[in-house]
Amino acid sequence: STQRPAGMWDVRSRVAVGDAAVANAVALRELERGATSLELSGGTLADPATLSRALEGVYLDLAPVAFVPGAGFLTTSEWLMQLWSERGVPDSDAAGCFGADPIGTLARTGTLPQGVERALADAAGLAAMTSSRYPGVRALCVDATAAAEAGATEGTELATMLSVGAAYLRSMAAAGLTADDAAGQVEIVLGADPDFFTTIAKLRAARRLWATMAEACGADVAAAPPRIVARTLNRSMSRRDPWVNMLRVTSAAFAAVLGGADTVITLPFDAELGEPAELGRRMARNTQLLLGEESGIGRVLDPAGGSWYVETLTDQLAIEGWSQFRTIEGSGGVLEALEDGSLAARVHRARDNRLGRVATRKAPITGVSEFPNIHEELPEVAPRSASGPVAAPEGAEPTRCEPLAPVRWAQEFEALRDAADRASAAGEPPKVFLANLGSVATHTARASWAKNFFEAGGIEAVTSQRGATDGFDDPETLAADFAESGASMACVCSSDALYAERAAEMVPALRDAARVYLAGNPGEQREALEAAGTDEFIHVGVDVLASLRG
Repeated sequence: STQRPAGMWDVRSRVAVGDAAVANAVALRELERGATSLELSGGTLADPATLSRALEGVYLDLAPVAFVPGAGFLTTSEWLMQLWSERGVPDSDAAGCFGADPIGTLARTGTLPQGVERALADAAGLAAMTSSRYPGVRALCVDATAAAEAGATEGTELATMLSVGAAYLRSMAAAGLTADDAAGQVEIVLGADPDFFTTIAKLRAARRLWATMAEACGADVAAAPPRIVARTLNRSMSRRDPWVNMLRVTSAAFAAVLGGADTVITLPFDAELGEPAELGRRMARNTQLLLGEESGIGRVLDPAGGSWYVETLTDQLAIEGWSQFRTIEGSGGVLEALEDGSLAARVHRARDNRLGRVATRKAPITGVSEFPNIHEELPEVAPRSASGPVAAPEGAEPTRCEPLAPVRWAQEFEALRDAADRASAAGEPPKVFLANLGSVATHTARASWAKNFFEAGGIEAVTSQRGATDGFDDPETLAADFAESGASMACVCSSDALYAERAAEMVPALRDAARVYLAGNPGEQREALEAAGTDEFIHVGVDVLASLRG
């Protein structure tokens, strides 16, 4: 990586609002308050008038503009060029990225209306024009976050970046661009998430891998260095307890900067709830400004370099990414991998593995699967504006594939919370009674664990005053307090020693419960506890999602 001017990277804000006036207000506010470039997508690219209105008052010779246009990239790039001309921006001062990424669009949406051959030719032609006319603009975007958002490993994300990049470099070479000019037309977009050291290592590996591939194509990397954009990933964001997203975004942004990103895009903490409110946008923007201006981390070149752990992890990810890249290229390239479903299958295996770890809480999600707040009040946001993609020119035959559908790690637990909310709205709030046996010192650990367990699914854990303090020591009191609680289920909480001594006597007092749980691994006591009336045992390592769904 190279030294950043004044120790700051490019702070890019996303604007995707369909209403042109609102989009314009957002864009101006972002730039006035610290953002240094804009990323436009969705409704802002609906038509030339909307784009012009959204950028009204924006100094286009100072603020770079990047697009996420989809299949209609030729059309939107023409709109922006026309806008530069109308606003009197010299070609030499125009800056940004047209965002042409036909293979990324195919991966995300599953279709290219104009066909991939025409799309690649159009993208290469756009790059040739851009290279000769706009020195501060890049035409192509290699956005590997489609794979990352679908659940891909870091190695697969890097391999996808390389394979897509190789396809674009070939297309530009066929269009007559030199290797240096072709490499200089590419902007790379990678994901950043709270897995701090892995994000650092991935970005460092990405720069190394791209340099290796570009040099193999004959490019001088020093003359045409890659521009790496790091975008915080939706997959790590939660809709429940969204305030925790501020910490996730901070960690991801910190890692992105340490990893050498040239541009960082931080998502507002409320982005998954709808159209981000001003607080969400302000926190996302100020997170980067604090990291740069107060922490000064951008003033150090490759601050993680030399760390044995980071260097080793960088090597491992680079080796894995290159190995998968060779596999994809050896099987016909990324287009073949998309069309035959092999890339989707690879991504889905990684996704399912991670979701399995989330289900057992080996990969905990704070505020969702761990330490949930079932009485939380969510921030108010406006509904997300909807806008169809810009129409693309039709080719002889559209290209189609299985799309890389996005995933969020919290989505399965949140579905249970949604179901619990619907039950509560219908007058049947789900509750489980904690049947705490023995003293506070005896039952507190497992009672706290059980409360956390059930409330991750929106099932409120309740007990009586006696259960919360002294614990139950006779079946009659336990049965009476459970009946008064209004809960339909019960969970026995205590120590293994007390289970062996009292459970056979106490569990039958809960026979009116629709289901009786016991917190702890029963071991040799399983048969006796089941005979007493225990339906299910919950403990570390069980499939939490499966239990809660039941």
